Amino acid sequence: MSVLIGFDDTVYGQDALALGLRLAGVTSKSAIVATVFPGSTRGLVAMNDPRWVDEARRAAERKLDTARVLVGNRPNVTYEALGPAAASAGLHEFAERTRPEMIVMGSSEHSTVGRVSPGSTVEQLLNGAPVPMAVAPRGYRRRGGSIRQIAVAFDGGPESWNALAIASGLAQRLGGSLRLVCVATRAADEQLTTLDRAAAEAPNGVKVITELIVDEVPSDTLTNLPGDPDLLVCGSRGYGRARHVLLGSVSTQLVRKAAYPVLVVPRLDTTSTSGVS
Repeated sequence: MSVLIGFDDTVYGQDALALGLRLAGVTSKSAIVATVFPGSTRGLVAMNDPRWVDEARRAAERKLDTARVLVGNRPNVTYEALGPAAASAGLHEFAERTRPEMIVMGSSEHSTVGRVSPGSTVEQLLNGAPVPMAVAPRGYRRRGGSIRQIAVAFDGGPESWNALAIASGLAQRLGGSLRLVCVATRAADEQLTTLDRAAAEAPNGVKVITELIVDEVPSDTLTNLPGDPDLLVCGSRGYGRARHVLLGSVSTQLVRKAAYPVLVVPRLDTTSTSGVS
């Protein structure tokens, strides 16, 4: 399996490239850098014109040439020009067909520096992505270091257990730590017990810390965790299309406002309505 990186030859595409290569290194996976060339705005007839398609593909290949320069001689990186299609549709179809371990995208030009804020392409892809999807905050390309601390938005629901499983695998492979964060309107022994049970599920050798934070607005806390984790993992909402990413109220705010990369995992094949939403 591989990490699929959406690249569009902008600074936001460079943010996605930096995060995607880091995650690919963490998972010892190959990386696929992909750009989607569009159909003609002049309509379907022009889009099917071989001359139009050839020029659009050449433009996409020039973008990928920029990615090749940025990546350098790193092994196990391939490049794909996809299309003609809308960016979200092209990446979605490719992900459905190839099933990468995750998709990585950048934020939009409207995001605040250091914050995640997806553009229309990213939001369209997030709502229905067939695999986990990560979004890099604006300016991530300038950040150094590696992914060492992975935070998990954990409320005890089935979707947050799924997020924990994926975060645990990442933490084990990189030799990092897990930070399980439960945000609730009031503290209760049941929540502490659930956090302890979740911590006990972590792989051997993975350091785990748990936090129970009392706050009326979970998304505000999770987007501004002290000590800035290197990655925040959250689940989809607990209902809707199984095995696809479906943003709910909390996960939507996380991918719009977090100060660190956010990885949203698909919902489980379950009829439960519990979990991060």
